[in-house]
Amino acid sequence: MMKHSLFLLLPLLAATLYGCGGGSAGGGGSLQGGNSGTITGSGTFVLAAGETRTIRVSTTYRAIRICNDVGSAGTIEGAVGDNPAALMAPGVCNANMGYYGDRITVQNLSSGSATGLFQSAGTRPMGKSGRS
Repeated sequence: MMKHSLFLLLPLLAATLYGCGGGSAGGGGSLQGGNSGTITGSGTFVLAAGETRTIRVSTTYRAIRICNDVGSAGTIEGAVGDNPAALMAPGVCNANMGYYGDRITVQNLSSGSATGLFQSAGTRPMGKSGRS
């Protein structure tokens, strides 16, 4: 009985670890969690050499973290909303989390494929006085 239960839980665990359970998978082509107008709050992207892409992440302005995967061929440039872009070497995330926006723009500056991820931060709950 225990083996059967474990067998059923493994696909669920794998889907959760890889983002499928959170709704960030999907999309099409090389973008997951932000393609075709789907707004997921987090996901991954793959950029060809020199490619630039804008991804709508949220319907409201939020702090958004962008990371360049350690396996990327080189540096990417990423911007949150209309804020200044940051250069990110492989394995590095954007350092200024004080920038807010509803979208990101990422550009691959290398001559090979670059992969990365993005995640929007949650908002603080409202207090009794109506302030966060």
